[in-house]
Amino acid sequence: MLQLTSRNGSRRGFTLIELLVVIAIIAVLIALLLPAVQSAREAARRAQCVNNLKQLGLAAHNYISSNDCFPIGSPLMYDPQIGVYAESQSTFVSMCNYFEATAVYNSMNFSRSIYVAPNYTVYATGTSSLWCPSDANISRTFDFGPYLDPPLHLLVKFTSYAGCAGYYMPEPLLYGYWMPGQPMPANYQTMFQAMVGVYKYANVTRISAITDGTSNTMLYAERANGKFSTANGDQNNFDWWGDGVTADTLFTTLYPMNPFNKVQIVSEEYSDSWVESASSFHPGGANFAFCDGSVRFLKDSINTWAFNPSTGFPIGCSDSGSGTLFITPGTQLGVYQKLATINGGEVVSADSY
Repeated sequence: MLQLTSRNGSRRGFTLIELLVVIAIIAVLIALLLPAVQSAREAARRAQCVNNLKQLGLAAHNYISSNDCFPIGSPLMYDPQIGVYAESQSTFVSMCNYFEATAVYNSMNFSRSIYVAPNYTVYATGTSSLWCPSDANISRTFDFGPYLDPPLHLLVKFTSYAGCAGYYMPEPLLYGYWMPGQPMPANYQTMFQAMVGVYKYANVTRISAITDGTSNTMLYAERANGKFSTANGDQNNFDWWGDGVTADTLFTTLYPMNPFNKVQIVSEEYSDSWVESASSFHPGGANFAFCDGSVRFLKDSINTWAFNPSTGFPIGCSDSGSGTLFITPGTQLGVYQKLATINGGEVVSADSY
C-alpha cells in the first residue's frame, strides 16, 4: 500500500540576496515612475498657467469692448501725498473686474494713487489668476514696512505675469519730475513715443494700432519671480501686482527670454536684466499671450539679437541717457524682439517661433 508522507517541514525565508534583488527592483520602478509623475504634475501646472494667460487675454479684449483700447500700461497721475506725477495702478488692477476680481476693483480708489493708504487693501489682496502654479512661492505676502503713510505697513502680493512694453522701457522719474500745473515734459513725450509695445506710460493702445498683426504681437508673458536673485532682494522688491512701475507688471525683450545663465545681471533703469525679462519655471521656454487672444509656448532658443558678453547689452544698442534706446542703423532685431512691437513693419513667419 502506498504510504503518503507528510511535508510539514519548516518554511524557508528570503535570503539576503533575494531581499536585495526585490529592493533593487522597487528602486528601479520608483526611479522610472517618479519622473513620469513629476512630468504629469508639471503638465497640469503648465496647463493652469496657459489658462491664466487666456483669462488675461480675454479680460483685455473685454476691456477693449468697454473702452475702445487696451488699459494704460502705467498711468501717470498726481497725488498730493506723492507730490509729483508718478506711475499708478497696473493693467491688472485696471481690468480686474473682467477676470473675476470685481471685489478688488470695487475697493480701488481710482482718484488716488495706488501707493497711498486708501489703496493698501488692493496691494494686499492677491488673486490666483495671476499666479503660475510652477512658481511655488508666488502667493506669499511681503511686508514692506511703513511706506508713504507711516506707521501703516504696506503688505504686497505678487504676480507671475507682465504686459509687453516692447524691447525697451524707461523709468520716467529718473529723467526729471513732472510737477502739477506744468505740461508734460518734452523728454517724457519722447520717451513714451519710443515705447513700441502694447503697454506704455500715460498712453493707450487701440487695437487698430497693431499693424504688425494681433497674432504676431505679444500681450502678456510669464516672469519667474522665484528665480530672481535673493542677494539684492529682487524676489520681494519686484513683481508687485498692483502698480505699473518699471518691471513690476511690464516686461521687455531687451534681454533674452529666461536670461538666467545667458546674460549677467546688469543694471537696467530701475530694475535689472533678469527682472525685466520674460521667464518661467516651465522647462524649455515660457507661455505668452498674444493680442489675438491666443496663448503660445515660446522656446527659449527663439532667435534674438546678439549680446556683448562684456557688458551684457545687445550689440548695436545703447541707452541714450535720455530714456530712449539708441539702435545703430543696420542692427537686426531678432524674432523675439519683432514679436514685441505693435507697428514695426516686420515680417515674422509662424514657423520661426
